[in-house]
Formats: sequence, structure tokens, C-alpha cells
Amino acid sequence: MLPEQPNRYQTAMQLLRLIEVDYGRARKELQDVSRHFAEIEASAVSQLRTALDALENTSISHDSRDSAQVFPGPALRQEKTITHAAAHRSMPALQIYCLGRFRVRIGGQSIEHWCSAKAKSLLKYLVSQQARTAPKDILMEALWPDREPSLANNNLKATVRLLRETLNFDHGSSDHSTWILFQGGNYMINSAADLWVDVEEFQYRLQAGRQLENEGKVAEAMAEYKAAEVIYQGDYLEDSLYEEWTSLQREVLKDEYLGMLGKLCDYSIREVVYEACAVYCKKILSKDICSEDAYRRLMCCHSRLGQRNRAINWYRLCEKTLKAELGVSPDQRTVALYQKLLKGECI
Repeated sequence: MLPEQPNRYQTAMQLLRLIEVDYGRARKELQDVSRHFAEIEASAVSQLRTALDALENTSISHDSRDSAQVFPGPALRQEKTITHAAAHRSMPALQIYCLGRFRVRIGGQSIEHWCSAKAKSLLKYLVSQQARTAPKDILMEALWPDREPSLANNNLKATVRLLRETLNFDHGSSDHSTWILFQGGNYMINSAADLWVDVEEFQYRLQAGRQLENEGKVAEAMAEYKAAEVIYQGDYLEDSLYEEWTSLQREVLKDEYLGMLGKLCDYSIREVVYEACAVYCKKILSKDICSEDAYRRLMCCHSRLGQRNRAINWYRLCEKTLKAELGVSPDQRTVALYQKLLKGECI
């Protein structure tokens, strides 16, 4: 008796597993390269700022410096604690990465060990706030919601001390209050700090792309979107999924990222760069596995690359995923493309 031949479903599943493995490997390599170049860019910007500051011969106010920053961020407090340019130059550059795994670099040197998880959470919260400042009571509620006020206050003071020491260790002056200040009932990141935050860089690039797109400068807009895409190394504070205050910002940034990827996909198709479009589509699916637009674009890209079988496989994966996740079938546009593929037509 002849052995049973594998059915089409089993063959398709084997193909999909191979595709999944290849995609996973390629995605990891691309993320590693993107992260490397993002860090190089951030370091270069920091060094450029330091060089420019060194050329100044007179003291200037923080207000004028804020308006001339290369990468604008949230408005800083009007009452400046330190206003002399020399004081600004005395502090190493502080780089904070919130997209993906939370990371901090001071003077180009990474903080690898945190003696307190709460100290890290405190810095995350301060960076997320407008003007880098937060009232003491709000911090107590955010970080110790179930503690008595007096105990929460003691915990906050101890955590601030640990955060100051962590930021200062081998990076700054002997004054541990340099980085985190307390004034008028508020804790804040020192406004004199040369601070770069990846979220703000992402939003700045995204807004620049939108403005250029509105002006009809599509190629220049896409260059900004590509720069923003490199910076987006993961969802906002993805190692703080269970801290409620991070949820809204995480979803807002993810929506902006996915919308931007869609524009990059469409532009790549218009420019007949189908491989690039496929990469962007897979990034969309890594965040939204039910995105039918991404599946349709993948089907078209592989069809136009002469890879009809892979295009069909993407349809079948789309069909299976939508049924499993949402209990629905692909819509008529997707089905119509699939039927053309079955007929041997290029889509």
C-alpha cells in the first residue's frame, strides 16, 4: 500500500512555516541594523550640540537656546533653574529611548544596571510629562497607588535619591541633585540638561513628513518617514505594559506608526520597489496581524515579482488569520485578487 500523500493544506502550512522563519530572521537583522544607526545618529547630534556650545563666547538664556534646538521637544518651564551657558555645557548629554525597551545613555555611555525598578519608572514618568515635571502627589499616586500618603511620600523621596545616584554614577558631577530637581512641590528633570528623547525625534520626523507631503514634496516627505521608521524600535515603553499611564501614549504612537508605514508601502509600490513594500507590510502585520491592506499589498508585490505561489500563500494566511482572530472572511477586494492569482493573472 502506497504511503498517504500530504494534502494541500499540509503543504501550505509547511511553506508558511518556512516563510515565518525567514521573516523572523530578516526582521531581527533589520531591527539590529536600524537600532545601530539610530544610536549613531543620536550620538552625532549630541556631539554636534556640544561643539556648537563650545564656540559660544557669551552667556545666552535658555529661552533662546530652546528655540534653536535641532530637535524640538515639549515646552520647558518658564522659571529656569540654571540660565548660564557654562552650566548647560557642564552636564553630559542625556539620551532616553522609550520606543521599545527603555534605555538611557549619558555622555554616550549606557546605564546597564538599575538598582531600583521604581527609580527607572520615575524617570519614565517624568520624561513622559509636559515640561518634564510632575507634582509630588501625582507621582505618589502613579507609582504607589495603594500606599498610605505618608508611606508613599517616603518611598518617593528614597526613589528620587536612587535615581539621582544612578544618573550621576560615573557620568556627572559629585552633586547628585544635578539631574532631578524639586521645586514648588514638583519633581522635574533639570531644564539645563542636554536632553534627547526618541519619542520626540519620531514625532518631529513624522510631523516634518506630513508638512512636506502637504506641500507636494512627496520624495522629501518619504525620506522623513523613513527616518522616523528607523527610530521606532518598538512600541512605547513595551517593558511597562502593566503600568496604566503608558497605555494611551502607546496606542497613539502605534497608530501613527502604522499609518506612516502604510504611506511608505504605497510609495514603494508607485516607485516599483516591491521588496521594500513587502518589508513594510510585514512590519505592519507584526503590530496588526489582521491588517487586510497589508495582506493585499503583499499579494500584489509577490505577484509582480513573479512569485505567484507566495502571493497565494499570503492570501491563505490572511484567510486563516481573519477567521481565527475575528471570525470573519476576507472582503471582496482580497478575494478578487486571489481569484485572479488562481487564473494565472498578475495583480
